[in-house]
Amino acid sequence: MSKIKIRNLNKEDILKCIKLFRDTVHAINTNDYSSEQVNIWAPESIDPSDERWQSLLTNISLVAELDNEIVGFVDMTRTGYIDRLYVHKDHQREGIATVLFSSIEKSAKEHSIAEITTEASITAKFFLRKEVL
Repeated sequence: MSKIKIRNLNKEDILKCIKLFRDTVHAINTNDYSSEQVNIWAPESIDPSDERWQSLLTNISLVAELDNEIVGFVDMTRTGYIDRLYVHKDHQREGIATVLFSSIEKSAKEHSIAEITTEASITAKFFLRKEVL
C-alpha cells in the first residue's frame, strides 16, 4: 500500500469531501442506521456553499491522500470540537482514520487546544474507543 499523505484541506477539496462523505455514509453507516436516517444525514443533493461545508475552510481541516486521491478528511473547530472524520468507503480499516486522528491531535497542540471533544455516530464509536480510551 502507498503511504498516506496528510495535508491541509483547500477550497478545491470541498466537492471531493462531500462526495466521500455521502458515499461513505450510504455504504458504511447503513449497518447502524436506517435508510431514512442515512438519507437525512447525507442527502442526494448537498450544497457546497452551505455554511456547514464552508466551515471546512475556517476549521482546522486535513485530508488524507493515497496516490493523489482523497481517501479521508477530518476537521476541528478552533475550540477543539472534531466536527467530521470520514474515511472513504473503499478504504476502511487501513489505518487512515488513525493517521487523521493523530494529525488533528498534533494540530490541536500546535494551536494550544487543551481538550478535543466530539459527538460520534454509532459507527464511529468503535474507532474512538480503540483510539482514545
